[in-house]
Amino acid sequence: MSGERVREQERRWTLVLGGGLLLVAALSLGPVVFPSPRVPAVTRLSLPAPASLASGPAPDYPTTTSVTPLLSGRLNLNTATAEQLEALPKVGPALAQRLMAARPYRALADLDRVKGVGPATLKVLAPLVTF
Repeated sequence: MSGERVREQERRWTLVLGGGLLLVAALSLGPVVFPSPRVPAVTRLSLPAPASLASGPAPDYPTTTSVTPLLSGRLNLNTATAEQLEALPKVGPALAQRLMAARPYRALADLDRVKGVGPATLKVLAPLVTF
């Protein structure tokens, strides 16, 4: 072979080897230079035990000769009217309709599944309702 051809072939081999080294370096350093994105962790909170939420007796509201309260003692969510449900704290007309549509209730977990009832509402309603 002529000297020019030998040098050309050496250049090609140098390029091939250099490219191979770059490829190996990129594959081994890639995770260090470009780490994979971090996936956020999902934390699920469970409801507290029903006994801890429903502590203490339900309040009794006084009656007068002209006013009879809509609520007296615990309200049964399975038989309550829309007006009685609206008399509960944090319950408006829309939530009262959703509560009536989601019947029957057997536990607080059933009540928690209703849209608009969150942990704060559950904590307020727990001592006032029964199933």
